[in-house]
Amino acid sequence: MTSAVNNSSFDYSSIGKTDSYLASEQAAAADKVKDQYLDQEDFLRLLTTQLQSQDPTSPVDNNQMVSQMSQLSMVESLTSINEGLTDVISAVNSSSALTASSLVGRSVLVDTDEAYFDGQTPVMAKVDAGSGAEDLKIVVKDASGSVVAEYGASSGSDEMSFVWDGVQSEAEDGTVTYFPAGNYTIEAMATVDGVTTSLPVKTYATIGSVTMGQNYSDTILSLIGGGEVSIGDVSEISI
Repeated sequence: MTSAVNNSSFDYSSIGKTDSYLASEQAAAADKVKDQYLDQEDFLRLLTTQLQSQDPTSPVDNNQMVSQMSQLSMVESLTSINEGLTDVISAVNSSSALTASSLVGRSVLVDTDEAYFDGQTPVMAKVDAGSGAEDLKIVVKDASGSVVAEYGASSGSDEMSFVWDGVQSEAEDGTVTYFPAGNYTIEAMATVDGVTTSLPVKTYATIGSVTMGQNYSDTILSLIGGGEVSIGDVSEISI
């Protein structure tokens, strides 16, 4: 994963345009959409024109008139339903945007063995040992592939939490020196059914910003030091 600056959430099309100009653009767009569909007024106009143009010697059949009036009533009902659904969708989108914005600064569990260390805050991860594993070995590597920390356990099972404090050395006077900030990789190996196997690793990352998509599932999370991930690919969200 690579770090990236995401500017897609800024609307450059509004630069240099006044509020009144933007409002007129939105009104014109709404009228354009409306022109694509027949509403109650259009049906009433068609019915009136038909009555005015009918042959006096052969007037419109009563059954046909009732059918057309029923269609008129149906169009009115569908228009009301459509307006109601539009309000519901607007409310849902507003709620989704508010929910997404509240995610900034929170920690998420993502399916990658690469984690960002800010130079002081411990890195957290989860290692999946499955139904059971022996002779576990967990190593932390820097961006160049050099091992900076190594841990071991005799056995383990299911998802196990792992924390790397990032400490490089500690002096006798208590002074702590940390490894440099950057991306680090966490690898886990173990013996499963007598075979040395790589274990799946997931790491926690902090959300730096959120970009809303067409719907909530399309929301993109920009991770501090860790690129971007879709909210649908997040396994866990925590404080």
